[in-house]
Formats: sequence, structure tokens, C-alpha cells
Amino acid sequence: MPEVTVVLGDTAAEARERAGELDRLRVPPGHALRALGRIWGRDLSGYDPDGPLPGLDPDPGPPGPGRAPADERLRTAARWRALAADGGLSIRRTVARATAPPPLAGTPQDVAGRMDTLVREGVADGFVLVPHPAAGGLDDFVDRVVPLLQERGVFRTAYEGPTLRSHLGLAAPVWKG
Repeated sequence: MPEVTVVLGDTAAEARERAGELDRLRVPPGHALRALGRIWGRDLSGYDPDGPLPGLDPDPGPPGPGRAPADERLRTAARWRALAADGGLSIRRTVARATAPPPLAGTPQDVAGRMDTLVREGVADGFVLVPHPAAGGLDDFVDRVVPLLQERGVFRTAYEGPTLRSHLGLAAPVWKG
């Protein structure tokens, strides 16, 4: 059951914009530049954290304190560059996406459909929702997505009993005390 932050919008574009704002809030500018600097092996404090990744290659020098081997840093830099290029991401958004799963962003219908698909394809058995104030918290999810999941028959409308164990269909524990 992977953790997921849901970002809803009335349109897909609105949800993407909110997700971008969430990335900017999650990763402060200085943190983004330090994280990128560790991979590049250089002081990148002069770069704009909301600008593109630097065009220069990572320093292939030897590992040092807190510095991974050069081949590992080069592979990571290549992955981060591909991530940035695919999404048109800034330094800060690249660091956010490379270090945490992206939010599940879209209209309520999009999000319900994606969650349903992930469960049906066996990618997940369910989700642990991680609310973020900038993403709208859980109220929007409960009011706008849960009914759609219930219509699809993938979210319960009633509970089996008073405990998580009973909801999951597990037997009560036998106490040996």
C-alpha cells in the first residue's frame, strides 16, 4: 500500500499547477541546490533553483565525505536530467520528483480511474493517503473521489466491524495470557 498525496483540480491543467506548487513548497530553494550539488560534486549555490539543471557535467572526482562514487553520481545525474527533460522541470521540481513519489494529480475522475487501474493491475492493494495542506487535505478526496470509487465498486460503502482486523477479514487474535 504505497503512500500517495492526491492533488485535485477541476481540470487536469489546474491539478498539474497545484502539483507544481506542492513541489515548490516541499523543497526549499537552498535544499534543492545542496541536493543537486551533492550529485554534481560542485557548489551550485549560484544557480536559480527554479531554473533549469546546469548544463555542466558532474565532477568525476573521487568520493569524499558524504559523496558517492563518481559512476553512481553520473548515473544519478543522467536520471535526473531525463526526469527534468521529460517534465520540463526546474532544479527544485527535479529534486522533489527524484526524492519522493510524485503526487497523484488530476480531476476527481482521473484520480479515481488511476487508483482503480493501479489496484486492478496488481500494482497496489490500496493506498495510504498523505495529505498536504497545499494539496487540499483529505476533505476534497473524501467528497470528490471516494464517491467515484464507490460507484466503481472499489471502495466500501459499509464496514464489516469495529476494527481494522475485522475490515480486512482477519480472525481475532487468540490471547494466551
